[in-house]
Amino acid sequence: MIEAALRTKLLSYAGLTSLISQRLYILKLPQNPTLPAVTYFLVSQNRHNDIDVAMADIQIDTWTTDYTGAQNIMQNIRFAIQREKGIWSSIEVISVVFDFENIDYEPDTKIYHGISQYRIKYREQ
Repeated sequence: MIEAALRTKLLSYAGLTSLISQRLYILKLPQNPTLPAVTYFLVSQNRHNDIDVAMADIQIDTWTTDYTGAQNIMQNIRFAIQREKGIWSSIEVISVVFDFENIDYEPDTKIYHGISQYRIKYREQ
């Protein structure tokens, strides 16, 4: 699955793991999380009928207590995957395209929430 391959790829990038360690979660944060942390999920996925290529839109969310921390984490995610191609955990990634990013502040929790979206084009197994 592309989600598992993405997780492995992101955790192999030293610049990112120096900021979040192994705190990269699918879909949601655990209860009482240690911050900073990152979550990600599959927004949508399209498959071609006539060729073995799929496109996955992935949202990656950054959770931190300061704005600069959110910026640094998002930048390292871009460095790790933007325009990347190759084999990720036995999945042939054809391209990764950055779509958008934004940082919001959640005053109730006092947490900065960075949102990034990427489109990953890959060859299905």
